[in-house]
Amino acid sequence: PGVSINRMNGEGRQITVRGLGGDFTRIRINGMEAQNTSGGTDSSGGSNRDRNFDFNTFASELFTGITVRKTASAAVEEGAIGATLDLRTARPFDYSDEGLTVATSIQTGYNDLAEEWNPRFAGLVSHRTDKFGALLSLAYSDRTILEEGFSTVRWDDGNFRSVDGVDCSADPRPAECAALASGSNVFHPRIPRYGRLTHTQERLGVTGSLQFRPTDKTEIVFDALWSQFDATRDEEFLEVFFRSQQGVVDISDYTINQASNIVDSGTFTIDPNSNGTHPIRSEHRYDELKTDYAQYTLTMTHDFSDRFRLNALVGTTDSEQDVPKQTTILYDAVAQVTGYSYDFRQSARTPSISFGSLDVTDPAQFAFTEFRDRPQFVENTFDHMAADLAFDISEGMTVRGGLSYKEFGFDTTEFRRESTAGSRLCDAGYYDCDLDDDGTNDITGAPLTADLVTMVSGFGSGLSGSGYDTSWISPNVAAAAALIDIYSIPGGSRDQNIRAVTEESTGAWVQLDFAAELGNIGVRGDVGVRYVETTTTSTGLVNGEPVTVDRDYDNTLPSLNLAFEITDDFMIRTSVADVMSRPTLGDLTPGGSLDSFNGPPYPYNAGNPGLDPYEATNFDVSFEWYFADDALLSFTWFDKDVSSFFQSSESVIVPYSQSGLPLDLPPASSPLEVALSAGEDPEVEISQTANGGDASVNGFEIIYQQPFAFLPGNWANLG
Repeated sequence: PGVSINRMNGEGRQITVRGLGGDFTRIRINGMEAQNTSGGTDSSGGSNRDRNFDFNTFASELFTGITVRKTASAAVEEGAIGATLDLRTARPFDYSDEGLTVATSIQTGYNDLAEEWNPRFAGLVSHRTDKFGALLSLAYSDRTILEEGFSTVRWDDGNFRSVDGVDCSADPRPAECAALASGSNVFHPRIPRYGRLTHTQERLGVTGSLQFRPTDKTEIVFDALWSQFDATRDEEFLEVFFRSQQGVVDISDYTINQASNIVDSGTFTIDPNSNGTHPIRSEHRYDELKTDYAQYTLTMTHDFSDRFRLNALVGTTDSEQDVPKQTTILYDAVAQVTGYSYDFRQSARTPSISFGSLDVTDPAQFAFTEFRDRPQFVENTFDHMAADLAFDISEGMTVRGGLSYKEFGFDTTEFRRESTAGSRLCDAGYYDCDLDDDGTNDITGAPLTADLVTMVSGFGSGLSGSGYDTSWISPNVAAAAALIDIYSIPGGSRDQNIRAVTEESTGAWVQLDFAAELGNIGVRGDVGVRYVETTTTSTGLVNGEPVTVDRDYDNTLPSLNLAFEITDDFMIRTSVADVMSRPTLGDLTPGGSLDSFNGPPYPYNAGNPGLDPYEATNFDVSFEWYFADDALLSFTWFDKDVSSFFQSSESVIVPYSQSGLPLDLPPASSPLEVALSAGEDPEVEISQTANGGDASVNGFEIIYQQPFAFLPGNWANLG
């Protein structure tokens, strides 16, 4: 309970625990912290560039167990306010019988919307003796997923040019216009659009394990995990850009849904753009995505005596996510458009839309107007070393302590090729490149040839409602890209997504585990403290120039966990701990933009590599009644008192010398550069995310579990 998963393409991608997302949750695989990244749809953004762990690149068959730790103890590494999740792959000594173990599973499913079969295979082979074992497992799947629906790309309120023929520019504003004016809180779709998303995914995962027990006091285990996730995604939309038409759209015959405050239906007059196109377009985005993940861990346990033990771990992880193509082709309507309308009244999820006089299946009524390509890359690495010792002071008391070192590396790049009526399109014959000297690149009227389009057909078979187009022309991305040779265009860097973070943390901890009797009540638990020092080196681009900022901070994190065995079948647990989560990676970049010409103070918009981590005090209490074999009724209440949630701060004015920016950053002869060269220390106005105020997250969880053993026969196997 309290653990939910966010799904994409029908599979779990990222998790939320007790209302806190992946940035507040740590994932460990075979005892070692891990970070894994995949890409998102247009509506959910591009590549994951944060601490969220993407589960969808792994097959679930690779793992034999998961442990969710919602409470903290000193023995568990820091970094989670929400929870720590431990995933574990198979090992040969998990199977009690010596000799050979083989297991396979084969399954498939048919998706009747995509009209595709989705095969899935998993296999495991393991062999062990009393001292040595080797295991290899493999999982493979191939899926095609098709999604269809309607989206609005957020909402806008007002501002219409006329309402039912009444001119809204008159002063004072006519009463007919007031209900739909800006600030009226009556909203219409920002970019109403139908969309078809087609995903193909091929996933291959392999695990290996070597396990060696030379004596009953020593065990050495080598675990390896490798995964490759290859995917393509086509996102095809038929859309109207109300977003760019504020104040120049006429509306008539409209209705307002009083319950939701949206324009439920209406007919719209949409003016053409200055270049002769209309803001009605067919859009096709094509992504190629690949994630490679590799992790290797070596662990050793050794008992020096019956009371004194050692555990040690060393490991490395590398996750690379590559999007070599994220290409968008846009075709805009060039024919005259009258009578566009939409109507939500028959279905709040899928409105009926009429494009009026525009034939959305006729390539001649559209022109090739814009292209974008945004290749990007994300790499995450982890190196980890840890060791701890445990000593049994007495039968019910054990003292443990250890040291750990982790180095996390994050690096991302993004480049962009894009053009609106650029020279490539002019050369291809779709613009006259301002031959009439009117200051605009006008459409030549050259029709789209058959090879430049594909057709979306059969749309909406699974959607509610009716009255919408089931077919429309869609850009042929490969043909359009080849026509203007997109991939030969040098990409310009997207500065905010060219950044890196190196994060080193050194920790030490000590913990006392105990079990005792308090009268007739059994009491067990642990009390301890963990101390960790973190050093970060963050790099980003400011005005195209690299800037690096170093930062260090430390945290002392005490914890206490108690369990009171009130009776044989009733238990009370309680936990209190100071916890922390490190700042999100997007906020840590020093990258941004510095205005060296307008000041002082000179505006500087940037990330904040000086952020302190999120800090919180977590409190849990649970009441657990085990009223029958394998049965449980429990209630848990939790509170997280967070002292440093982040917020966008107001601007702070500081001397340039305190901004962290290098002296040679301002361009030559700029006013800021001249002042610095003269020995002055002009002021800089910094706008960035800062550590903010307090916040509280609290809630409760209830569990009821019961086997129906009291039922007769096979009914007793239900529960």
